[in-house]
Amino acid sequence: MKRMAVQVAVLLACAASLSGQAPTAPKPGPEHERLGVFVGNWTFVGEMKPGPMGPGGKMTGSDRLQWMPGNFFVERRFEGKGPMGQISGLEILGYDAAKKAHTFTFVDSMGSMGAGTMTVSGNTWTFNGTTSMGGKSMQERCTLEFGAGGGTLKIACGSSPDGKSFTPMFEGTATKSK
Repeated sequence: MKRMAVQVAVLLACAASLSGQAPTAPKPGPEHERLGVFVGNWTFVGEMKPGPMGPGGKMTGSDRLQWMPGNFFVERRFEGKGPMGQISGLEILGYDAAKKAHTFTFVDSMGSMGAGTMTVSGNTWTFNGTTSMGGKSMQERCTLEFGAGGGTLKIACGSSPDGKSFTPMFEGTATKSK
C-alpha cells in the first residue's frame, strides 16, 4: 500500500513537471465578482398582480444572499408572505463562463421552479427565464434597479405565456440591512 502511494506521488510529480507547472484551482473572475452587489440581508414589500400563477395582493418578506464557498455562486434564501400564504425558497446566481452569461436557478415551497439568464447594464439587472408551477409554464422577466449606493432595489416583474407580450406580475422595493 505504501509502495503504491509513493508510485502515485511520483506519477503526479512527473505529470506536473511535464506540463511545466503545478495544476491550479480556478479563481472567480470579474463577472463572478459582479454578483457581489446582491450579497446581504434584504427586506422587500410589493404587490402581486392577479394572473395565471395566483391571486393578487400585498407581499412582504426577507432575503439572505451570501457567497457560496469559492465565491463563484451566490446563494439566496428567501421567505415571505403573500396572497397565497407563506413561501420560502432557494435561488443560485452565477456566471457561466462557457456561455458568457449570468444565470439563475430557483425552487420554492409552492412547487415552483425556474431558470434563466441575467443581463446587466449600469445599475439595472434584467432576469429572463422560464418558470413552472402546478403544470403551468410561463416566461418571466424581472428588472432590478439598484438605487444610489446599492442599498435599495426597485423591482418589476412580468409574465408571458409566449415570451412576446408581458403582463405585470409583481412590483415592489427591497432594502438592504446595514
